[in-house]
Amino acid sequence: MRIPFCFIFSSLIFAQANKPFLVELNRIQSLESFDSKKLYIKSSSIASTLFLPIYSGRNKNIALSSSMVLGEKDSEVELAPVIAGSIKISWNLSIAGRMSAFSNQKNAINIYGWGLAYKPGKEDKLSPWNFGVSSGVYRSFNKLRISSFSLSIIRTISLSKRDAYIGICSNNVKGIDYSINQKLDSQNIQKNFSSFLIGTTFKVRGIKVLPIVNYSVDSFVMAIGLQKEF
Repeated sequence: MRIPFCFIFSSLIFAQANKPFLVELNRIQSLESFDSKKLYIKSSSIASTLFLPIYSGRNKNIALSSSMVLGEKDSEVELAPVIAGSIKISWNLSIAGRMSAFSNQKNAINIYGWGLAYKPGKEDKLSPWNFGVSSGVYRSFNKLRISSFSLSIIRTISLSKRDAYIGICSNNVKGIDYSINQKLDSQNIQKNFSSFLIGTTFKVRGIKVLPIVNYSVDSFVMAIGLQKEF
């Protein structure tokens, strides 16, 4: 009788002793999962604050564009269609908005945001510099919600047949990872990162084609936009 009793008593002690260890193990695994989503957070932030270094002509006040944002495979933002539009407030200031709603094999995603584009200089001679301020929200159903704020400084380089763009972008990201929240704890996201912008523009049958690359230390996002001005 003593042997079974000792066995049961030892098993109960062992189970209770392992419970804190299992909880801590789950916590560590969740944190590792969060670290693996840094690339996803960067790509989704860039998609929600997409800034195209464009300027409408003197007689054009409205610009509509459709862009495809291409992220890395591990970022879970492999392909994101974004529709954007801008209205000229003055000869050197425009307000822009963007939105997207789509689903893929992994989740349903919603993107929306707005921004301002400012081009210094004079009305008859604009500066090659372009300054952008963007704010955006990225929602992935039951998975991730982030709010992003970005500042962009871009310079136009005039080439023989087309213009090229080069600049830098700084992003501030805040949000919540719902997948971790469901499993264990509420996990708040707060991250700052900077990236380089390289792009160009050319026309095809009256439509501007705007390929641009957003590159940082551990992420690579490419956007291809088509724009029509009115």
